[in-house]
Amino acid sequence: MKKKINLAIIGGSFDSTIGNVHLKSLLATGNYEIICGFFSRSKFKNYQNSIQYNIKQNKVYNNLSKLILKERNNFDIALVLTPPNTRYEIYKKLIQNNIDIISEKPIEGSFTNAKKTFKLLEGKKNFFVCTYNYLGYPSIMEIKPLIKKKIGKVLNFVMEMPQQAFVYKKSRPKKWRTKDLKIPNLHLDLASHLLSLIIYFFNEYPREIMSFGSNQINPKILDNNFTWLKFKRFVGSLWFSKNSNGERNQISIRIYGTKGSIKWKHSDPENIIFSDNNGNIEIINRLSAKKEFISKDNLYTYSAGHPNGFLDGFVNIYQKIYKLYSKKNKVNTPPYILNLKENLNIISILDTMHHSSKKNIWHKTKIYY
Repeated sequence: MKKKINLAIIGGSFDSTIGNVHLKSLLATGNYEIICGFFSRSKFKNYQNSIQYNIKQNKVYNNLSKLILKERNNFDIALVLTPPNTRYEIYKKLIQNNIDIISEKPIEGSFTNAKKTFKLLEGKKNFFVCTYNYLGYPSIMEIKPLIKKKIGKVLNFVMEMPQQAFVYKKSRPKKWRTKDLKIPNLHLDLASHLLSLIIYFFNEYPREIMSFGSNQINPKILDNNFTWLKFKRFVGSLWFSKNSNGERNQISIRIYGTKGSIKWKHSDPENIIFSDNNGNIEIINRLSAKKEFISKDNLYTYSAGHPNGFLDGFVNIYQKIYKLYSKKNKVNTPPYILNLKENLNIISILDTMHHSSKKNIWHKTKIYY
């Protein structure tokens, strides 16, 4: 029988969407056990969370220091699911106690605190990863080798992630999402996903950025953004939005090269559309001729015809984290689990986007290698 990884959960209360997603994904792997948690400072919420997470009430704490003091020897990793702008102080306490960390993306809510986190971890042996779940989709994994083998030199790309969260009448954003801080929540929530895909696909960072954002619904929150990116040999554009009625997390990816193009949509997650420069169009999915990732059965919960989706992406990421941690390989992460510098660079680029948007000028990026 495989040894399970014992977890302490920080944040991710029962009334948060992301908490439920992580709980279901962790349970689906069969490789993790939740030992204790600090979900909230509210005793009532903690009681409800003890039921939700199936933890004994005396294993739920309303203080992180107390959890560490009482439970340090009972868990392997702390899973941090608090809002981005709260994470640095949590990381600091965990790192000072040599505790390994899995964190909800992105690493932090400000570039200053992301750099502080990076410095805290420099020279340490702590295991640290962030969960970018779209990198766990088999079709997303497959796009990377297709770029290398089929489309020639990359010329340009377009990535989009529109949502309707700020205009949909039944939507009730959490309080922390209703006011922007150092980096807009729109960027932390949506653009960070798109940047994780860029880093994974191209293993390259933009050199310059021009960004235009707007707050058309609420003056306190940015709700729409268009960004243009210059790389060494190609260009790209991003659109991410929360004011787009009718759009339900409609991620789309279009990558164009000298020999062909690749298209993928989140609403049709199993299929990759490849077009070559002879006019041929090919649909690539798990029943296609054997490919590097999409033909691997262990990446799918169900058989063909039952599309993998959002939860399955998380399950795959957690399976990969389990294998990585079990090998005690705390430095060399596979490409679909971003390393510490890649996580820092995402925040650096988001910060550059925001500064560019405020002045409507091209900005050079600051990248850490």
